[in-house]
Amino acid sequence: MQSTLFEKMHEVAQCDELRFHTPGHKGGLCAVDLTELTDGSFPADAVARAEADVAAIYGARHARFLCGGSSQGVKSAVYYAGKNAVIDINSHRSVFDGFKLAGKECVPVGEKGGAAPITLDQIKIAIKPDTGAVVVTSPTYFGICADVDGIYEYCKSRGLLFIIDGAHGAHFGFSEYLPKSHARSCDIINLSAHKTLPSLTQSALLLDNLDDGEHSRLTDAVELMGTTSPSYLLYASIEHAVKTAASKETAERYARLYETIAELKQRDFKCLDNDDFTRIVIDAHALGTTGDALNARLCADGVYSELVTDKYVVFIVTSADEPDDVRALARALRRITENK
Repeated sequence: MQSTLFEKMHEVAQCDELRFHTPGHKGGLCAVDLTELTDGSFPADAVARAEADVAAIYGARHARFLCGGSSQGVKSAVYYAGKNAVIDINSHRSVFDGFKLAGKECVPVGEKGGAAPITLDQIKIAIKPDTGAVVVTSPTYFGICADVDGIYEYCKSRGLLFIIDGAHGAHFGFSEYLPKSHARSCDIINLSAHKTLPSLTQSALLLDNLDDGEHSRLTDAVELMGTTSPSYLLYASIEHAVKTAASKETAERYARLYETIAELKQRDFKCLDNDDFTRIVIDAHALGTTGDALNARLCADGVYSELVTDKYVVFIVTSADEPDDVRALARALRRITENK
């Protein structure tokens, strides 16, 4: 696919022009770190076209690029909703921040510190007459998905807005071995491109299936929560990452990773059962140690994880990894367990 914004940035950067505008490094730090040009030639409609392409890839009606991370997307969605809601008790702090900003109440449900998302039955029990929305984290940090289809159908039947914090599921739908994208099973979903796609830190997406008028209101919330000086580097990295993820080459990379990760999970170590094969969650208690102790020994061996709890150590594998990287992780774990 054509990388519209990315190519436009390089086209502008290669022009021999005098830059009497921001950023102050004038291209010295990065030639394609650009601001809007006063003749209207950049970004022109490049961002809008890139967002439309990405929305189509995920199967959503609209997409907005974010350079404030998923936190910007979550707060924007909750603020836009402007409704009291049922939420996951283990929601990211940005969910709670969103309700503070909106001046609305949230009812947390689920198991505090649990690895699984909230269930439809838990949501039904928590619904009150003044509830107007449901906010679910799926997948969780541990790679476990909620029943998004069932929850979405229930929300539609009750006239509730369904928001998904899908920060850790931006890669869903790009391999037969991965869960399908949640983008079609909700009203609004945020995705952290930088977490599981080859995109720059802080880059994220907000997808929605709202009508154009409501999408405009959501866009107002995005602007309110964001910056008037967006990084087009981040925007371009989102477009590039999503289009790369949708390629045949990436699907083949996931297939190779699946075989290696399955071997690690099934033969070598006890791992938490989850829906996302790329999320390796090692059960430290099963190895006779704690998550902190296991992680400390891994770090000393030059292996760095994503998350540590008393029981689990969580590793994120992406399409940027190779099967040999996973095998190296397995060897490091094996050295530790054999010499405990």
